[in-house]
Formats: sequence, C-alpha cells, structure tokens
Amino acid sequence: METAGRSRDSLGAMAGGGSGWVRMAPILAVQFIGTLGYSIAIPFLVFLVADLGGAAWTFGLLGATYSVSQLVGAPILGRWSDRSGRRPVLIASQAGTLLAWVVFLLALEVPIEPLGSLAGATVSVPLLLIFGARMLDGLTGGNISVANAYVADLTSGDEAARQVAFGRMGMASSLGFTLGPALAGLLGAGGDGYTAPIVAAAVISAAGMLLCLTLREPRQRCPEGPPTQSTVPRVLGQQQRRCDTAPKVDARASLRRPLVLGLLAATFAQFLAFSLFYSGFPLHATQEIGWGAAELGLFYTVLSAAMLVVQGPVLSRLAGRLAPRTLFSLGMAGLACAQLTFAKGDASLLYAGALLFAAGNGIAWPTFQARTADAASEEEQGAVQGAVTSAGAVGSIAGLTLGGIAYPWLGGGLFVVAASVFVVVLLAAPALFRRPSAD
Repeated sequence: METAGRSRDSLGAMAGGGSGWVRMAPILAVQFIGTLGYSIAIPFLVFLVADLGGAAWTFGLLGATYSVSQLVGAPILGRWSDRSGRRPVLIASQAGTLLAWVVFLLALEVPIEPLGSLAGATVSVPLLLIFGARMLDGLTGGNISVANAYVADLTSGDEAARQVAFGRMGMASSLGFTLGPALAGLLGAGGDGYTAPIVAAAVISAAGMLLCLTLREPRQRCPEGPPTQSTVPRVLGQQQRRCDTAPKVDARASLRRPLVLGLLAATFAQFLAFSLFYSGFPLHATQEIGWGAAELGLFYTVLSAAMLVVQGPVLSRLAGRLAPRTLFSLGMAGLACAQLTFAKGDASLLYAGALLFAAGNGIAWPTFQARTADAASEEEQGAVQGAVTSAGAVGSIAGLTLGGIAYPWLGGGLFVVAASVFVVVLLAAPALFRRPSAD
C-alpha cells in the first residue's frame, strides 16, 4: 500500500504540475525543439532537391539517409551516455544538429555547378552538402535514445509515472511535428525562399542546445560529480564509492536477453506498420477518395490534435488505474481497427479511423516505451534505448520502402497488412509484459 501511495503521489506530481513535472520541463522542451527543427524542413525539402537538379529517387534517398544515420548514431550515443552521463551527450548532439543546419545554409550559397549525372539526377556540390547535412542531422538525431534514457532515469521505480512521462514526451514530439510545417509555410511565404525556414531551424537548434545546458544529471547518475574524499577515509582504506566510475556493462549481453530481443522485435514491427500507413495513406486519400491538399492537411491536423489529448490528460487518468499490459493491448487493438477503417475506402469512416489511430497510438506507445525502460538497468539504459531507436529506424525504412512499392498492387489492402502486423504485436503482449520477477 505504501508503494502504491508513492506511485500515486509521483503520478500526481507528473500530471498536475508538481516537482516531477518541473524536473521534466527542460527535457520536454528539448524534445519539442528537436522535432520542430526537423519537421520545419518537410514542406520545402522536396522542392529544394528538385531545384538543385535532383530526381524523385534523390528525395527518397535523402529521407533514407537521415533514417540510416539515426540507425547508426542512436546506439553509439546511448552507450556513450551510459558512460559519460546524459547531459553532456545531449549538449554535444544538439551542437551537431546546429552544425548540420549551418551546412544546409552553406549549400544555398554555393553555386550550382554540375559534377555529373546519375539516373536522371544532376549531381552538384550543393546537393552533396545537403546530403552531408542530413547525414549529420541523423547521426545527432539519434539523441532521442539519450532523451528517453534521461526520462527513464527520472522515473526510476515508478511505473505509472514513467508511462505518463513518456506520454508527455510524445506530446512534445506531436506538437513539434504539427507546428514545424506550419512555421515553414509562414516563413516561406515571406519571399525569402528556403533561407528563412533554414535560419529558423538553426536558431531553434541553438535554443535546444542552450536548454540542454540547464539540464541536471539525474540524481542516481551523480549530478554533483564524484564526491570529495577526505583524508581519514583515504588513509583507512574506507573511501566512498566513486560515482564517476560506473561498473562496466556488456551492452551486447544486455541486448541478447530474450525479453529485450522481444521488445526490439516488437519495436520493429510497430514502426513497420506505422510506416506502411504513412506511406500509403496520402496515395489512398488522393487517388481513391479524391481528397486534395486541404482535406489531407485537415485530416492530419485532427489526427495530431486527438493524439495530443490522448497522450496527455487521457493517459494521465488511465496510467495507474489499468495494468500496462491492458493499456498496451487496448492500444494495439485500436490501431488495428483504425487500419481496417482506412482499407474500406469510405470517406465517412476516415475520421473515425483517425480517432481510433490517435487513441491507440496515444496509450500504446508511451506504455511500450515505459516497458522498454523497465527492462533495462540504470547502467544499460542508454544502450537499450539506443537499440530500440535503431530497431524503429529499420522498421521505418522497411515500411516506407515497401509501402511505396506495394500500394499500386494492394491498394487499400496495404492497410490490412498493417492491421495484421498490429494484431501480431497484440498477441505478443503477454510475453512482452510479463511480471518483472519473470524477467
């Protein structure tokens, strides 16, 4: 009963603006700024690539470059943060993101002189610089694994508060992805072309780096540095445990545990299904339903707004009242049903599907993130979160690629495939959420 009371107190602080919420504010701001800076490039990137001589495949490769770089960077940054602390790695990675946008700006100033051609695309120095910028941004964008490890550190030992905290992180990301394209549209309308949005992204990244300076290392990770050793304990051989010499952890052994392997497989499957939807739905809505840009934009706005509500107040009320396995299972069921409504091709059902999608994702993904954090010890949290981010990146690459290839043949059947993947993950929930004593 005492443990349950502490959980409710901590949960209340996290949800209602107490000390837990205040402690999370800087990392939430970093998350929001990171996604805002990334999404601000979405509306104009395809046009910029075309202006520089790129072909359709060039734009696809540019997107894959970011994902592949994040796949490489996430586990490296995660393991580094286990050894050196979360705060310095977050600062360094934000500095790398800022540098990526500076390189992006440089690409706009370099004359477009063709170096050759490849499969219908013109290769130029500015285009190569943009690829380099996206690669650097992807490598440092792997710091999402460090941010998740930071949240796991803050909520150590409190499962309900951890679910709410990851829900808040999801809200910050959703808000950033919603406002980024809108901000790019406003700045691009000013007549400065691509320069204004890119400058804004650089400024936003600089603000994120400054915010990282305000972060404090979680208590169990020695926020004040190694303790000062007095003379008497040193002489008597009774020195305090130095918190700057953390025990070495075999990251590979940590990732080979059956539960962690299962969580990585489930991460891949979820991102695969999500990416099948995101790659197929715009084609489905425009070709089968006859929607234009305005209708599509309104749909995504409703989806994002509903997800913000679910990730925030709804999840705060449900966490601690329903078991994590139950919440996750309900979320997976909602996501599967949403995909089936999209497959119907009926315009009247699409918004019902959007609400089901938002509800399912809003409760399932933060709950799943909390579970992955529970599966890792403090010493291996960064390594596990890095592997989870990489598994998600591989799932995204596979889903986006397969979705684009398969939709012309499958049509709405692509969403049935996505629903089937969510059902498989739903069936795996008992194994993924077995009690800690069985881990």
